[in-house]
Amino acid sequence: MNFNTCRITTPYWLILIVITLFSVSCHRAGVHNETKPVSISFKPVANIPFIEVHRCLKNGLSFDNNGFQTEPGYKITFLTNDSASVYSPDKKAFINFYVFMEQDSIFNVARSYFKMKHMNKDSLILQVLQVEGDTLHTLNSLVYMTFYSKDYLKAHKLDPAVLGKPTRADTAFIQKKSTIANKTPDSAFSARQPVQLESRSPLLRVVHNEVQPDMLNNFDPSDEYMNPEFNISISKAYQDFSYSFAIFVDDKGKMYFDRSMDYVMPEFRESNTRILKGIINGYLTAYLKVTPGSTLGIKHTSYIIVNVVGKKG
Repeated sequence: MNFNTCRITTPYWLILIVITLFSVSCHRAGVHNETKPVSISFKPVANIPFIEVHRCLKNGLSFDNNGFQTEPGYKITFLTNDSASVYSPDKKAFINFYVFMEQDSIFNVARSYFKMKHMNKDSLILQVLQVEGDTLHTLNSLVYMTFYSKDYLKAHKLDPAVLGKPTRADTAFIQKKSTIANKTPDSAFSARQPVQLESRSPLLRVVHNEVQPDMLNNFDPSDEYMNPEFNISISKAYQDFSYSFAIFVDDKGKMYFDRSMDYVMPEFRESNTRILKGIINGYLTAYLKVTPGSTLGIKHTSYIIVNVVGKKG
């Protein structure tokens, strides 16, 4: 008998099934078992008041490319493992919040998510997590907060206000960006001390839209300088009109049209742009005193949004 011709061969697909089942059973049995992340405990720092002394991006700078400044100002005391006292600049008082624990040293307090990067009785380092829907983007969360305990600051005679000031590297970064923006308006970025508009005619009234820190914006009023907005009303205009548009303001205070904030049909965009440029070069230039925006004392091109209403009567 020819044993080669009578040998029973196992089908290849059956071998794959056996291997797959074996792998799954091994994983469930713990052969490939990984350590499961556990939530953090605040018991080692319970009832210790911490004050934020520095806030920066991953690269160590306090400013991003858009001009947003990461400023310290947070105060927190973990009371127990599930509650904390957080200072409210709006109420000028401490408010107690529940602490919701997650895995991998992530927790939620005062409507924000954080990841604990370092913790001892003298200091904390927190990573501010970016939230989008039900997803926490740890890789895109680039803001870090450094805290010192109140006792540590006192013992070393450290002033949180001094520790939180921008660095020389921040100044160099803003100077470089300002030089570029002043040559190329499209490179404009938000000014930490935003553009100021002041009427110099009884025919024009200007109101700056202020943003107040509250619970809805996590006590963050940065939109006021990131997107400064003004309501402008003009009397005795050539006709009734209402437009919203963005303007570049250079380091000398000169205004340039950027874009319309209203939707305009493609066939009307060219004529609409001419009208808006006319409003800038006519009414706004004639009736406004403009103080350019600046960051760290450096004047630079930035932009503003204006809502302009003209009344013929």
